[in-house]
Amino acid sequence: MEKQKALKYFNFIIYIFFAAGAAGHFIAESKPVMLYMTPYVLAITGSLVLYLSGSLKSSRFILFFLLSYSVTLILEITGVKTGIIFGDYSYGDVLGFKVAGVPLIIGFNWIFVILGALNIGIIFNRKILFVSLSAAVLSVIFDFLLEPPAISLKYWRWQNISVPYQNYAAWFIISFIFAFCFQYFKINTYSKTFIHYFIAQLMFFIILNFY
Repeated sequence: MEKQKALKYFNFIIYIFFAAGAAGHFIAESKPVMLYMTPYVLAITGSLVLYLSGSLKSSRFILFFLLSYSVTLILEITGVKTGIIFGDYSYGDVLGFKVAGVPLIIGFNWIFVILGALNIGIIFNRKILFVSLSAAVLSVIFDFLLEPPAISLKYWRWQNISVPYQNYAAWFIISFIFAFCFQYFKINTYSKTFIHYFIAQLMFFIILNFY
């Protein structure tokens, strides 16, 4: 009961937290602090989401989460080094410690985007194909709204001024595959906390699009 109450408070607070963080980017004095805190905020809030979702009780989920993190990180490293997957891009220093040019927090947040999108799909229909397609479409929408502020804040930069269509195609394919695998291997991922976290981050970037 206590954990359920804490979960409800957290789901509410996470919206306030990200909205306040977005507002902080509009204030010259607080913006450097907001940027410095970005990787730490993502790591802490993501860890809390994992704990409160109850998913860490499943050894299968933990194994698949670690596998997903490793694969997405490898895909990002390959993408940065070759430009083959997402297009020609490179990361700045805002997102923290990097391995082979890729911030470690990137693979972590990738999974939360997919899990949030996947859980939204589950609300409407639990068929694997529907949920996988929904997760892929929602992930692409997330990235589309993320790109302008992320580029402006120097999270990363593209070699060309515009974001290549290749990037969105890669997001769609990767998100679809991971969402499909989570369901095919019967990994229990359903938690409203993943949905709230997805929406809170999406709201954050929508606000920053007005920056």
